[in-house]
Amino acid sequence: MAGLSRLHVKDLSRKESKKGGLSESVSPSTEEILEEKEKIIVELKELIETISRGKYMWESTFDAITDPVVIISSDYTIQRANRAASRISKMDVRELNGTRCYETLAGFTSPCTGCPLPSTLKRQTDHSGDLPRFLKSSRQFHANAYALRDRDPADNLRAVLHYRDVTEEKELQHKLLHSEKMAAIGTLAGGVAHEINNPLGGILAFTQLIMRDLGPDHVNYQDLKEIEEAAMRCKQIVQDLLDFSRQNREENMEPLQINDVINKVLTLVQVQARTSRVEMITDLTSNLPKIRGNFYKLQQVFLNLITNAYHAMKEGGTLTVKTYPTEGGKVGASVADTGTGIPENIQDRIFDPYFTTKDHGQGTGLGLSITYGLVREHEGAIEVKSQEGKGTVFELSFPALQNLN
Repeated sequence: MAGLSRLHVKDLSRKESKKGGLSESVSPSTEEILEEKEKIIVELKELIETISRGKYMWESTFDAITDPVVIISSDYTIQRANRAASRISKMDVRELNGTRCYETLAGFTSPCTGCPLPSTLKRQTDHSGDLPRFLKSSRQFHANAYALRDRDPADNLRAVLHYRDVTEEKELQHKLLHSEKMAAIGTLAGGVAHEINNPLGGILAFTQLIMRDLGPDHVNYQDLKEIEEAAMRCKQIVQDLLDFSRQNREENMEPLQINDVINKVLTLVQVQARTSRVEMITDLTSNLPKIRGNFYKLQQVFLNLITNAYHAMKEGGTLTVKTYPTEGGKVGASVADTGTGIPENIQDRIFDPYFTTKDHGQGTGLGLSITYGLVREHEGAIEVKSQEGKGTVFELSFPALQNLN
């Protein structure tokens, strides 16, 4: 303001009157001094109001940003945080100042892997990086760091960190990559299975012919019998590969009730339920919309999941099967157990062909792969949620036929 240059009282004593050639100083009057002071006070009030308005606008803008934003020093100490940062930290925004970001925001004991702050402060240029999933909020963020350039270059040790929530984005990318991987594996598996099928059929046929000619009393008959059994096992594996790739699928899809499929499977596993220490709980919602599917293939889906659940509860437990309507006009189902659970580091691989945690000879590792392929064939989705030592839940959903109840 121009008036701020007059923060001193005007020198009114410069007035001169000439009397006999001599200049005479005239003192300012009290009224003039008071008037000047009032002007200074008004100018100061206007300046304070302008500063307060600017501070309020800055704070409002800072807090209006829906992504977490913090001003941070080189030792990861938060100097200022907005309300979004307060929400993910579950702390009052005033309590965040003076804390370490990786502790109060993320819940870690050391700086986050991939944090762009060191590079930004070192080079005084903007940097970004993906951070690991925060323990406090179970969300994943992409951080952008912008250097704060202070007047004194020696004080350029602060930055603004902007955190963008990319949790859903990462999950969608993961699902897309998984779908593409499974499609590629399915194509490869189908081609390999067809190539193996012909020579395998020849081995089995000639073995059976020789066995018929030699008879069961021949000294080599038992050896041939073992060859036949090994060939039959290979043939079953090839058939499983073909089922996974679905290149031999039948198109007899028709409206059906998912509860009917599950009830049929439950009759097949009743003997296993009686001989184990597993308690079976069913919660099947009645009057669900029908879905379009193949009864036999869906039966195989639930039989695989229930069998796997039994195998995960060798010491006993509870197996729960549910059906229910879901959002978006779909029919949902879940198979949950209280077994050993699946370690987090292998949960992404459980649908891969030949991946198994079972002991040698107890499975080929194709069960869940085939299950995945069958669910996708029915335009459905399957997800797994598991905690090691607490159990596993497989959740499925299928498009409903709303007009075919």
